[in-house]
Amino acid sequence: MKIRRSIVFGLLLIGVTILVFKKISTKAQKIENKTSFQKLSVQAAEVKNKDQKLLIDLSGKLVAKNRIDIFSEVSGVLLSNSFREGKRFSKGQVLARIDDSELRATVKSQKSVLLNSVAQILPDIAIDFPNEIDKWKAFHAAIDFDKSLPLLPEISNDKLKMFISSRNVFSNYFSIKAQEVRLAKHVIKAPFSGSLSSTDINTGTLVRAGQRIGSFIQPNAYELEASVSLDDLKFIDVGRVVTLSSAELDKTWAGKVLRINEQLDPSTQSVKVYVGVNDPTLKEGQYLTAIVEGVTLNNVVSIPRSLLVGKTEIYLIENDSVLTKENINVVYKGTEWMYVRNLEDGTKYLNQTISSVHEGMIVTVLNNEE
Repeated sequence: MKIRRSIVFGLLLIGVTILVFKKISTKAQKIENKTSFQKLSVQAAEVKNKDQKLLIDLSGKLVAKNRIDIFSEVSGVLLSNSFREGKRFSKGQVLARIDDSELRATVKSQKSVLLNSVAQILPDIAIDFPNEIDKWKAFHAAIDFDKSLPLLPEISNDKLKMFISSRNVFSNYFSIKAQEVRLAKHVIKAPFSGSLSSTDINTGTLVRAGQRIGSFIQPNAYELEASVSLDDLKFIDVGRVVTLSSAELDKTWAGKVLRINEQLDPSTQSVKVYVGVNDPTLKEGQYLTAIVEGVTLNNVVSIPRSLLVGKTEIYLIENDSVLTKENINVVYKGTEWMYVRNLEDGTKYLNQTISSVHEGMIVTVLNNEE
């Protein structure tokens, strides 16, 4: 009797356990089914094909269009107190002056020798070549120790030329002229209006011949040097309008493509493009981004490049609910945007990047963005 009761009790316990397990399983399955059919809310955009001007992104640093490195051709101590970075000079103004006292004394000494040589030949010229004496007297009188030598008198008589040459007048004269040229190199003048962008020496420092002492730039004219891929290069030509901007300054500048390098950089497979821009607010070395107005693309829609799935696919939204992958014809692919040609007007596509989406997924469209 006791055994029978135990058996009955055991069977009842097993039955209750099975019923409870079934209820729990059914509830979990309902929750799972409800979750699996929950729709994801997404943003969508509608295709509107039109003619669009191609915009190509570039970036690079500004360099001065007119820039020279200043080298000294002579030796001496730098005397200029104004030879400082950022100092502005007008065209023709003295940038640097190098001590020339030793060479200047040498030139004066050689002029003294020349004066003596000319004085010695004047009596012979007066006797043998009376028609030439006035010119040579005027030349002798015009020689000044503190000024450049005057021009030699014209000599049409060969005998007179030989006579003067035998007295070393020509050799002395041209030796002094050479020294005067060298003397002039102790003064360095601005080739154009601009400013010193760098200086390598200070006032009172000894300068050696061939030494670089600084650099000089024209601050209002600049070039942006940017690298362009071969794919983008076919849409760019000289004279194209460029809009430049800076991340630090809330301002844009207008420029244009000045020239395109013919040489390809083998390491980057890109070509250098130079964009000219003139503005006093810009600085050499400033990093700018540029947008080049390229050719006009007919009947295309611009789509964010981030929406690409793989290389040539995006997600379309059929019937405002189902995601499908579509292979697209990318006419041009920029840094942020791509231009697509084979999508029909009114077609809706997923307009946001979501990592968990997949083809056939059911979604709810929040809005339509153009």
